[in-house]
Amino acid sequence: MVELAPERLGIMRAGGVWVPSPLALDEDRRMVEERQRLLTLYYFRAGARTVVPGAHTGEFAGGDLDLYDRWLRLVAEVTATYGGPDVFLMSAVGGRQVMNQAEAAARHGFDVAMVAPTAFSGLDDDGVVALFRDVASVIPTFGFELQRAVPGSREFSSDLWRRLFEIIYGAKGASFDTYRAQNMLEAAARSARRADLVLASGNDDRIVADLGGRFPFNVDGNEVVASYAAGLLGHFATDTHAAVQWSEAVRASRDGAQWRLPVGEKELAHLVNMCNGALFDALGNFENSVWGVKCRLTQLGLLEAPHCFRESGRAGLDEAIARAYAAHAVLNDDAWLAENLDELKREAGVA
Repeated sequence: MVELAPERLGIMRAGGVWVPSPLALDEDRRMVEERQRLLTLYYFRAGARTVVPGAHTGEFAGGDLDLYDRWLRLVAEVTATYGGPDVFLMSAVGGRQVMNQAEAAARHGFDVAMVAPTAFSGLDDDGVVALFRDVASVIPTFGFELQRAVPGSREFSSDLWRRLFEIIYGAKGASFDTYRAQNMLEAAARSARRADLVLASGNDDRIVADLGGRFPFNVDGNEVVASYAAGLLGHFATDTHAAVQWSEAVRASRDGAQWRLPVGEKELAHLVNMCNGALFDALGNFENSVWGVKCRLTQLGLLEAPHCFRESGRAGLDEAIARAYAAHAVLNDDAWLAENLDELKREAGVA
């Protein structure tokens, strides 16, 4: 297996905001490279630790290997130029092209690949473990549990997590299910490799509680505390500067620092969930979750339009998203982008 360098693992362990990037598409569903560069630059200037191409928010690159390869190259270039010393490169791989995508990520210098459940649809546990070993022979790997509403989701048993944690450097839990999330946390706490495991939450519906929580488990008579180092979720793909500020405050408070936001933690959780509910079209069974993120990025001036491969929005969703983000300044990047957007566009080459 390809090992992750200790220095890169240390950067991952520092956690923070990990952004699953959307794709900047034109009306013909082609990547608009200058807008994609702008989006990636925005994320790093806003304080993201990594920008992840190929995840659900990016519609898995439409299954187009050439598009995926171009996207990897662009993210790697922007990261090298603007990312600074405290960022790392993560890609998402999945579907039928999983090994080709893993090889492309390794070729472009990515540190780690997060393996989406779409890569092992129909496989039993032995097949899943074998697939992870295959990917890990090319690039260090990271796990990913996806909520049931997204096609390709798969339930992970305690034993499957145990076996995967012998191979991977952590996982994103995004089950949208408290008990399944606890299952992953406990498996990590019980793992002999727990010191090397970095956990990220993708549970948009309770991200404040996840990032602010310490989760103790009894392991052979000893208390072992698991926690999420990072958030990797669609909410972080827009209004990212604000997300960095409030998520850092939540994690600092968890570790004993004084609360420093103008709203309390419980109120923050409510406001974030209000944004999530609109952004991901939760009442519409998440059918416009990617469109919602792109809609908000369009409202902020970062995208020209919320073009997607498969989603097209629905009446009133754009107003609901704008209304949710306007509820409190702690949630939005309106003021920050008013000061910084023109400079970001100049640097990214956007006219």
